Parts: sequence; C-alpha cells; structure tokens
Amino acid sequence: MKRACFTILVLILTHHNNFAVSEVSSAAQQVLATIEWVSIPEGTFLMGSTPEEVKAAYEDAKLRSSMLEQHTFDAELPRHPVYLSTYELSRYEITNAQYRVFIEATNRPAPRGHDGEETWTDETLSGDTQPVVGVTWFDAQAFAEWIGGSLPTEAQWERAARGAEGWIYPWGNVPPKARQHANFARRYNRPMPVGHFPKGESANGVADLAGNVWEWCLDEYSPTFYQQHNDAVSQNPLNLRFRDVLRARVIRGGAWDVGRAFLRSGLRFKFYPLDSTHTIGFRVVRPRPKIKE
Repeated sequence: MKRACFTILVLILTHHNNFAVSEVSSAAQQVLATIEWVSIPEGTFLMGSTPEEVKAAYEDAKLRSSMLEQHTFDAELPRHPVYLSTYELSRYEITNAQYRVFIEATNRPAPRGHDGEETWTDETLSGDTQPVVGVTWFDAQAFAEWIGGSLPTEAQWERAARGAEGWIYPWGNVPPKARQHANFARRYNRPMPVGHFPKGESANGVADLAGNVWEWCLDEYSPTFYQQHNDAVSQNPLNLRFRDVLRARVIRGGAWDVGRAFLRSGLRFKFYPLDSTHTIGFRVVRPRPKIKE
C-alpha cells in the first residue's frame, strides 16, 4: 500500500513538471479561447480582518450553528496591507466542458469524489456549464499550467473578492440572499451553471466568488501566515513549498452545501491537496505567480 501511494505521488509530481515546462498546445489554445478574463489593477489593499470584524463574524456564525470554531476566524488576523501586481483572473470557475478537453489531451484522470467515485456519472455534477468538481489541488494546478496560467494566490483571490473597498462579500456588505447573490445552503443542492447569479458579481465583474463551489488557491494553509507581515506592506505574498504534498492548501469562497457564514470574502479554509470532493473547483490566473522551487 505504501509503495502504491509513493508511486502515485511520483506520477503526480512528474505530471506537474511536464506541464510546467511544456508549451501551450493547440488543445489548450482551444480552451483559452473560451475563458473570459478580468483584469485586476496593481495596487495595495487591506487583507484579513480586524479583531472587531472577527468577533462579529464568529458571533454571527454561532447564531447560525455553522460549526465554525474560533480558530478559523482568528486565522484572518491581523488585517495587513498587501501590494499586488496587475493580474488577470478567469471571470468564471473552470467548467466541465473546459476540463474535458484537458483530460482528453493529457490523459489525466477524470474528476472523482471523496471516495473515488466518478463525478461525471452523476448528472447533477456533469453539465457542460457547471464548474468542474472532484479535482485535487494537483489536478487544478496542472490544468492551469496547461493553459499557461496558475491557480490564484490567496491574496489574489481575496483582492478579487473584496474589491478595492474591502467589502465583506463580493457584491458589497449586504448579507447574501439565496437565489439572488449566490448558490449556498443547499437551495439548489448542486453546483449551478457558472454566472447564474449576476447580482453576486464582484466590483470588477468576477462571478461566483461566493458559494457554488469552494476554489483551490495556490498557497499552503497556515493559520499564522498573516502574522509574519507585521506593519510592512507585503509584496505579492505566496506561502508555498511546492513539492510538499502533505500540507493542506487554501480553499476560498464557500460552496452550495454550506451556510452564509462560509461565504465571507475574508474566510480562510483548507483541504488536503491530494483529495477531491464534489464541492471544490477552481479558477485560474495569469501571469503565473513566482514559485520558489
């Protein structure tokens, strides 16, 4: 069993290296032509939350029986300034149709659920315009590199969701309304087609940053990462030891099966990078953030 697991890890890393150095293929160009990009201008924004915001969010979560614990919110401390260079983020989460082209071109495994079940055999998860789910962090990053991009850093994701004004949700500070702003709390009991909630778009026009499916970020999860920055402006931060397959990665945004407490743009969550589930998908960014190998 241990030998089999080791072999799988080697294959994953080998695939990653191949994608990282390969040129964008004609199939990848085909997918690129279907991706709409939103440009986020360079500048400094405030990332994280204040103690008062953390307290209020935790108290609200307790009222709603979200099962979120205090330490989850404490990971948003302290609020600190972050400078980001200009980047482009896909307006929508990557869809099943786009991901099908990828696996047909690369022979990468098809999406699968937490217990290894085939995702696309479930008609509630296999629609062309639904976000792809059932992908590991390595699957998602491999797709992103295949088209010449990357998963977004945690900072890039939060800047896109908060906007320059630092909103609580992508659309503002008004709490989410089911069937208007986002797909959450099992109102539909499945991922909805991307772009289904135009009222929930961010200030820059990025769709579905709250609800629908969690989104993989490039960073490893560290509850104390924000505390390393002190009062200095952090420049394009990224917390990643790329070849470490055992450390949890950041996921953001909430999903169709969780309550509104998970939809806040500042909330940080985590998931094991070799695992997959029917509630996690991803979007892509370009240019690629610089990764220290």
